[in-house]
Amino acid sequence: MSVEFEPPPQVYPRPTFARARKLVERNILAYRHYWIAFTTGFFEPIFYLGAVGFGVGQFVDRIPYGGLELEYAAFLAPGMLASSSLNGALFDGFFTPFFKLNWQKTYDGMLTTPLNISDIALGEIIWAMIRGTIYGASFLLVMLGLGLIRSPWAVLALPAVMLSGAALSSGAMVLVGITKEISSLDKVMTLIVVPMFLFSGTFYPVSLYPGWLQPIVMATPLYHSATLLRDLTSGAADPGTLVHVAYLLAMFVLAATVASRLIRKRLIT
Repeated sequence: MSVEFEPPPQVYPRPTFARARKLVERNILAYRHYWIAFTTGFFEPIFYLGAVGFGVGQFVDRIPYGGLELEYAAFLAPGMLASSSLNGALFDGFFTPFFKLNWQKTYDGMLTTPLNISDIALGEIIWAMIRGTIYGASFLLVMLGLGLIRSPWAVLALPAVMLSGAALSSGAMVLVGITKEISSLDKVMTLIVVPMFLFSGTFYPVSLYPGWLQPIVMATPLYHSATLLRDLTSGAADPGTLVHVAYLLAMFVLAATVASRLIRKRLIT
């Protein structure tokens, strides 16, 4: 008589979109009452574009980029578009999950439902990506209205914004997994977010940095996001543009995996 052995159940099952979607729906319902907070991240890049792009830009000559000569506003706008994705990643990929995990204990309650830890991590990443994509789509319309889109390649800018949002949001969730004290929030902003925003080629070409600093800048995700979007909106896209796509895609997969493990470690210890 043969005995059939059933495979042991997965201790840490993989996430599914169907389950992760439940968390996204929960966040949508929660934001119905806080829609003002949802819109704040949209205005910051517009203010920068107006004050720096069209203000300071009057004193800046055309900037050479990918064989083209761009007005400063046209150079700056894709960097601000990338920062829109960063805003979404910060608000709903870092700050909100941080408080849910450490103070509100929201995730503890979710684990009593069919959601598992991997579903929670994926759901928060998807939600933060959606928020960044909404910001990006709105900013693309602003760019179009101001005549700052110079190429038909710009039709791929929205998918590029989504990819950027996914990569940055998964990176933000990694920070959630390693940040335990509320006092560390200022350190994250001061030592990671602000330097990345200022020194990722968002405001001026990386070629202007000292030689030793350029490789460091080119290793940041915001640099790849801004450069990808700049290539698409300016018409400077070439085979090298795929390098930025590959970087952001690899970051999304790797960081989402690491974030899931870090969040799991925090919740089961």
